[in-house]
Amino acid sequence: KNKQKQKEADAMTNVATTSADNKNNNNENSGLTASSCRLAFCGRLMERVDPKKDATRIRWYTPKEKRGTISRLGDPHKRQDDGKVVRYEVFGGDLFKKETLLKPFLGMKLVTPQGDIGELKSAFGTSGKFRVYFPAGTTAREGDVLRMPFKRFLHDPEKKMRQDDWILPASRPGTRMDPGPGSNNKKHKKGGNATTNSKTKVEATGTVEKVKGDVMEKISTSATSGKLKYPMAIITGFFTPEVDIRPLVGRKVWIPSTQEEGKIAGPFGKAGKCKVTFDGGISEASVGSKAELHTVSET
Repeated sequence: KNKQKQKEADAMTNVATTSADNKNNNNENSGLTASSCRLAFCGRLMERVDPKKDATRIRWYTPKEKRGTISRLGDPHKRQDDGKVVRYEVFGGDLFKKETLLKPFLGMKLVTPQGDIGELKSAFGTSGKFRVYFPAGTTAREGDVLRMPFKRFLHDPEKKMRQDDWILPASRPGTRMDPGPGSNNKKHKKGGNATTNSKTKVEATGTVEKVKGDVMEKISTSATSGKLKYPMAIITGFFTPEVDIRPLVGRKVWIPSTQEEGKIAGPFGKAGKCKVTFDGGISEASVGSKAELHTVSET
């Protein structure tokens, strides 16, 4: 019996020694250290894969995300199906650098903290800001975070930002809400020209390229050509070429040097220029001067 027990003990020692030697050899061969962790999987083999030949068949990806903030809200609408006040358009920033070309990002989906999904439609101005459209509306507020989640797939020949899991919701139309009486908070100087109040923000700056139209009749007898006024001006620098200016018609434009106020009337050509009309006229002396695109933040 003693001899049998001794044989069993020797056998166990040999097995333990062999296992330890094999483990050490495997660690040395694989470059593993004492802190490494090994995982074992159990399952049914469905198909053999050759890593050298079939690597592209496995869709390896890395989840990524870009973040910006909402800088301005679009016009309020009353949604027809539930009566909620929503915005179908918001303007954001802090997502791209000023020099970033937005064309590759157009059509990308963005998500609000409330879970509303919108689509990046165009650039806004020339400072890296952008316009987002929400077909079902959004209850997001100024300052809220806008997330752009996407996936980067390994071995993707196009190296695109994929958003297959994010789908725009169905359209939920609404009726635009007109501002009530007393909503105009503009303060006027003597002489009737409007000035900005503390809630006015400068969204973009540009330059008055030229004035257009016939000399306005009421001041056509001016003795000094520099004081002649015209009904329209062409302004450059507010927008990049890919921006659709038509939805921005009516936005306020301010010329600081001559204290003249106008409104965007539409695009001019295809280089991001716009036509601006001035009810009180714009002076010829403003050509070459700085122009500001204004917006009034909501309380």
